[in-house]
Amino acid sequence: MKRILIIIAAIASLWSCEETIYDGAWVPMELDKTHVNFPPEGGQNTASVLNYTRWWISGGYDFAELVDSQWEYRGYVHATSSDGEQACTYDILEGSWYHVMVPDKGKSNTIIITVDPIGDGGRPREAVINMTVGDAFANISIAQN
Repeated sequence: MKRILIIIAAIASLWSCEETIYDGAWVPMELDKTHVNFPPEGGQNTASVLNYTRWWISGGYDFAELVDSQWEYRGYVHATSSDGEQACTYDILEGSWYHVMVPDKGKSNTIIITVDPIGDGGRPREAVINMTVGDAFANISIAQN
């Protein structure tokens, strides 16, 4: 009888062990690119997260300028959802000179970045796209010169 109780106690103690996952314990995103360059004519390029199957756009900044040897980003742009705000897919970002989309209505690990032409006499420009998966965040910078 004593052996049976010991076996039952051992089995119960094994079942009661479970891994606790805390908020903020998401694995950092691994990207295939953290920076994308475009020519003055504009164009299209992609970037992907390698260790997650999908991600979404948090937002972005329309431009960056060097102030006291540090980059400052300005002109924040909020991401939107292709199926309306109730969908909460945050798969579209419409910057003033760049456009970002997560294909398949946000069900992809890739983004498509499209950049408008600079135009005559245009200056080089820089922007940053903020991406997220749960509590993991990453930035992708884009430049055009």
